Amino acid sequence: MPSILYALLGLFAAVLVNRAADCWLAPAPAACGLTRHPRRQTAVVVALPLLFVWLGGRGEPRESLVTGLFAAVLVLLAVVDWEQRRLPNVVVLPALAAAVVLSDQPLAAGAAAALAFVVFLGLFALGRRLYGPGALGMGDVKLAALVAAVVGWPAAGWALLLGVALAGAVAAVGLASGRLGRRAVLPYGTFLALGGIVVLLLGPS
Repeated sequence: MPSILYALLGLFAAVLVNRAADCWLAPAPAACGLTRHPRRQTAVVVALPLLFVWLGGRGEPRESLVTGLFAAVLVLLAVVDWEQRRLPNVVVLPALAAAVVLSDQPLAAGAAAALAFVVFLGLFALGRRLYGPGALGMGDVKLAALVAAVVGWPAAGWALLLGVALAGAVAAVGLASGRLGRRAVLPYGTFLALGGIVVLLLGPS
């Protein structure tokens, strides 16, 4: 498939991501024609076509399109969690089911998702005990399962570790600079989603 078609598909996905973040998933849908995040809109419109073109040059058309679709979903979840501090089930759960069904190895994808869910459920329980309810949410647990299903095993381990490392680095820099207080709540799902996107971009074709 020509690169221009992948770029157009990426642009269409970017429009949908921005529309969903500003309207369909917004807490105040009555204001869906407006956005308080013009820089995010521009970044998504630029990044997703480039992402689709990159993925399009690394595999068969069907595989590239499916991967691009899930990358766009991860971008949407990263944006929504960063701006709204939530990970809507209406996006995460259908995407998780689709990631397992559309995988070339659905049993392996399902097993990776289940393992990630169990591991992050344990981290969720530990975080609540040590730091209170704001440490890690159930949305983050379900997103970890989605990332694992999308990237597969063993790449899931690297994607989730990268997400955890990114969150830790941002927290450390924020605390050191005084921009974050000790009780600040980071949008953990944003970093997990970014870890998945990076692995999709850099993983084997």
